[in-house]
Amino acid sequence: VFDGHGGCDAAAFVRKNILTFIVEDAEFPTCINEAIKNAFLKADNVLANTRSLDNTSGTTALTALAFG
Repeated sequence: VFDGHGGCDAAAFVRKNILTFIVEDAEFPTCINEAIKNAFLKADNVLANTRSLDNTSGTTALTALAFG
C-alpha cells in the first residue's frame, strides 16, 4: 500500500517499480531484508533525480513479501 502525499507521483512511481528494484538487487534472494532496503533507497534516489516527477510529492509504504 502506497499512500501519496503532496501529489500522486511518488506513490505511483514506487508502486510501479519497487518489485523490480527488489528482484534486480544483488542481495536478492539470499538476503531479502537487504534487498528490500536497497530497493527503497534506489527508489528514493531515482525519485530525487527525476525531473519529470513532482519533487514535492512523497509516499508512505506498507509492504509484505510472501514466499511459498
